[in-house]
Amino acid sequence: MHLMMLLMPFLLEAQQKEYKRFETRPINERYIIDYSDQLSVKIYGIIKSNTIAHVNHQTEAKIEYKPNENFNIGFGLGYKWFGVDLAFNFSGVNDDDETFGNTKRFDIQSNIYARKFAIDVNLLKYKGYYGANPEDYRTSYDPDNPYPIRSDIRTVNFRISALYIFKHDKFSYRSAFTYNERQIKGAGSFLAGPFFSYYKMDADSTLIPMEAVANFNAEVDFRGSEYIRYGLSGGYAHNFVIGKRVFFSLTFAIGLGPEIKKTPALNGREADVEAKFTGQLALRTALGYNSEKFYAGLAAVGVFSGEREKEDYLERGVSNLKIFIGKRLNPPKFLR
Repeated sequence: MHLMMLLMPFLLEAQQKEYKRFETRPINERYIIDYSDQLSVKIYGIIKSNTIAHVNHQTEAKIEYKPNENFNIGFGLGYKWFGVDLAFNFSGVNDDDETFGNTKRFDIQSNIYARKFAIDVNLLKYKGYYGANPEDYRTSYDPDNPYPIRSDIRTVNFRISALYIFKHDKFSYRSAFTYNERQIKGAGSFLAGPFFSYYKMDADSTLIPMEAVANFNAEVDFRGSEYIRYGLSGGYAHNFVIGKRVFFSLTFAIGLGPEIKKTPALNGREADVEAKFTGQLALRTALGYNSEKFYAGLAAVGVFSGEREKEDYLERGVSNLKIFIGKRLNPPKFLR
């Protein structure tokens, strides 16, 4: 027992070193500084969106619908591998239901940045949209009452994807998006990984307004349609650094794979199931300032898809935009 008590500090130190090695992974310190052993606190604002559009490929006409995009304000904490952000819809900030309608939503958009992987998980259920571009098809456009409200439009969207970062020893997603690291020298990396998504849209009437029927195929109706897509994505990401503190991060990834489209029986149309090879585009960007103690910036993540039919197709997009400012502190003893 006495021998174990004498050896305990050395055993704990050895375990801590092994945990540290496992948690941080090897990095090239000429490119990246690790701050994961500090407590990170921030305040931020965020806008989330889940857009749809009925598009005609031949005429290039588009009927676009958006939810009422609230600007939420919150705070976040981060230490080692753990982080949590909480945002709230404050009264007086988003009092625009008369203009854009009321959107009911269940929205989880999670972007996880490990050393070797960037993982995105989206689960969204929206009800209530507004027509975002009525000036493109309304001859009698009224600027005092500009947006047609479609409280009947409903969407369900689930997506999960993972991108492996090949040059993870030199390129850091954490420095641009979670700020528990700092990129001090510009670097980039190729990316690759799988994705899966499920999408469904429904409404009480067609997405095509009467004023715009001439520019679309009125027989094409996407209500009740379901889309199941899976495949592989590949792309490139780069962090540009100025003076070891100012940075700009840009990522693009193209996903390719089969998509199964299920169309229900509607207006005399028979139910149908078809499969085709389709693509999607994922974008990720950030701009900010990252120093030893303070950081600030903005970041945006978006995924956009559409089956690109010869005539009409349904275009979908999920995105979020975040702006924040934060500080790193020495963690309290109970965390250490």
